Amino acid sequence: MNRSTFIAASLATLVLPFAVLAQTDWPQKPVSMVVPYPPGGVNDAVARVYADKLSTELGKPFIVDNRAGAATTVASNYVAKAAPDGYTIYAGGTSLIINPTLTGQVQYDPHKSFELVSLMSFTPFILHVNADFPVKNMAELVAYVKANPGKFNIASSGVGATNHMAAELLKARAGLNITHVPYKGGAQAGQDVAGGNAQMMFSASLEAKPFLDSKKTRAIAISSLKRSPAFPDIPTVEEAAGLPEFQAIFWQGMVVPAGTPKAIVDKLQKAIAKVAADPEVIERFKLQGVEIRSSTPEEFKAFYLKEEKVWTTLIKEQGIKPE
Repeated sequence: MNRSTFIAASLATLVLPFAVLAQTDWPQKPVSMVVPYPPGGVNDAVARVYADKLSTELGKPFIVDNRAGAATTVASNYVAKAAPDGYTIYAGGTSLIINPTLTGQVQYDPHKSFELVSLMSFTPFILHVNADFPVKNMAELVAYVKANPGKFNIASSGVGATNHMAAELLKARAGLNITHVPYKGGAQAGQDVAGGNAQMMFSASLEAKPFLDSKKTRAIAISSLKRSPAFPDIPTVEEAAGLPEFQAIFWQGMVVPAGTPKAIVDKLQKAIAKVAADPEVIERFKLQGVEIRSSTPEEFKAFYLKEEKVWTTLIKEQGIKPE
């Protein structure tokens, strides 16, 4: 080894511990938590609670950065290009794996652009119908729709939204001929179901509740694998329709730009697990039908790949196109 090589090797040996120390001491400044939705919705609310708790847990502010637009693609593209230093993290969701296949207009690779850290929450959808629609359960709904093919509408908050995917999955699995009508958001769509302009819709549980409470709509089934503690009397689609393993949920999960050091990913994952185990956080969202949860990166990846297969297959087989 010549003198210059020896000096370079020695410097590398000295620098390495400091690099590792900087990672394990993360965060040393505020962290930006990107949320792909505007303020005020349940997904934003979940992210804000995590941000608040992570600030306490890790000792530096976690600041929510709402970057809504293009069905979450604005935020996803932004995070994919961010520096992999742990100071830009992303409370992403189901659209991360839907948009690349549905639109093809993304600037990220769902497998290469991000490191998966942990799941954060699951939110099921309630299939509810206008109060005057003459069905009271899933068996009656399926029979009535099949007897009147193409005559009824199913609303959603927009093409590619998870509740749209839930509708398409039901149509495909149950063999139903229903017209999908996309709206610009779940609130307007729910109002039209309540008003009778559309006959049915999968709504996020919290969005469906006011319509159900006012008796303007009637619950038929919930789209999770298990009944929701918040709505114990509503059967799952699997129970009500006999469709095995039917699940269409909106999930949130923490991801970071690819290349983020493992020490940072591991530290963030452990902090998320503590937040998700906090009884106060669990109870806060339980009554809203939101299941707070965490996972290891490996568990998140297995779930991510399973979800990707379901939705990309459905989009291709049903020929679903963006607006």
